[in-house]
Amino acid sequence: MNDESRLIFISKDQTRVKEVKISRARLIGSISLFLVLFLVAGKFGLDYLVDFSYDSTIKRLERTNQVLQSRLSDMQTQIKGMNSEMSKIAKEDDRLRLALGLNELDSDVRQVGIGGAKYDYTNSDEVSGFDGPVSLSEQLSAVDKLEREVKLEYESYRDLIATFQKKQDSLAYLPALRPILTGYVSSSFGRRLHPILRVYRHHEGIDISAKRGTPVYATANGTVTFAKKNGGYGKMIMLDHKYGFQTRYGHLNKILVRHGQYVKRGEKIGEVGNTGLSTAPHLHYEVRFKGKPVNPSSYYFDEIGLNKEVISRQ
Repeated sequence: MNDESRLIFISKDQTRVKEVKISRARLIGSISLFLVLFLVAGKFGLDYLVDFSYDSTIKRLERTNQVLQSRLSDMQTQIKGMNSEMSKIAKEDDRLRLALGLNELDSDVRQVGIGGAKYDYTNSDEVSGFDGPVSLSEQLSAVDKLEREVKLEYESYRDLIATFQKKQDSLAYLPALRPILTGYVSSSFGRRLHPILRVYRHHEGIDISAKRGTPVYATANGTVTFAKKNGGYGKMIMLDHKYGFQTRYGHLNKILVRHGQYVKRGEKIGEVGNTGLSTAPHLHYEVRFKGKPVNPSSYYFDEIGLNKEVISRQ
């Protein structure tokens, strides 16, 4: 009886007692069987959980892969379109540079967009699911190239704007109008016989004959640096303009501006007269560039209608 074990069950109210006899071999066998069944059930349960988690991860990655494939395909299309647009921008940039008198960007400078970072990986970065393999590194390099090209074109655009603004500003200070709307050129620029001194001298401007009191207009924006009598010039006005230009208006009957005053192109500054060394009412008009007299007719346009339009806008 030494190989037997007893299991005693007592009721809650302790009125009943039940005794079960079981051999040790049978007890050990039952416990072993229970453990084996528990382990087998645990293994199958764990395998099921692992398979379920793995399948869920695979499905999630498949959905993610589909989205990435779609985005990569869209990126390819967008990169092709952006490259086409950048080519158009580059051509327009060259055209504007030509119009503004700037040198075209050197081809080597434009190729700056091709260099830069290289996206190399130790493992393959080919993406499946397309008609052909898609290299992720090639697309990233293409995006980097576009980024550098955009930066280059932006810098070029800033140069174009600055040059345009400077040229636009310089035009406002270019003596491009006739100083009076009526009258005719009675003496041109260059060597001539002086009408009073009767000697040949270089005439540093032009004489425009007109009635006394005919309005005289500023031919460009500038500052009055002289506005009084000046020997043979008689009553004279001198305007300083930017970029080295200066204009002079002599033999005036009236001076309508003062020293230091800023005037705009087309603004009335005086009236034709006969003061100084003059034989008849006329305007002596000079243009000087960096201190040297130049032919005024080389700068102003001789269209009276255009002169009136510009003056009427002032």
